[in-house]
Amino acid sequence: MSVLGTLLHFSRAIIHAHNNAKVRNLMDVPPPETRRDMGRHVSPDAAEKEPGAIHPGGR
Repeated sequence: MSVLGTLLHFSRAIIHAHNNAKVRNLMDVPPPETRRDMGRHVSPDAAEKEPGAIHPGGR
């Protein structure tokens, strides 16, 4: 294999590894609406003034 062939092979391998890493990172990140509500699961009998409480019909 020539030097140019070797460089072409390695450059393609780097591009594939980069694309695979991008896909892996995108799959690991939860969607924005999920991240916004993370940790806000409160029981229905939670006090209204309690931080993180979610109430139907609220703003």
